[in-house]
Amino acid sequence: MQPADFTKLPAQQQLDTLYFAGDILANRYEGDSIFLLYNFRDFYVELCYDAYNSHLNQVTAFRNTDKLEPYLPYLA
Repeated sequence: MQPADFTKLPAQQQLDTLYFAGDILANRYEGDSIFLLYNFRDFYVELCYDAYNSHLNQVTAFRNTDKLEPYLPYLA
């Protein structure tokens, strides 16, 4: 599965897939948002939640390790 294929899945299927087959690596807070970083197969998935409403705002799947920079303090 490619990152683009993952993001085309329905939201609930994305969450189920991460829950059963992904590995959570880190979480971080930014303003009113909570970000969760997962490793899934050979790419990463970032979930962005509204911290007050527990609403999923965005799912981003990527391979570019530059996008891991905000998580580096939490991965050490």
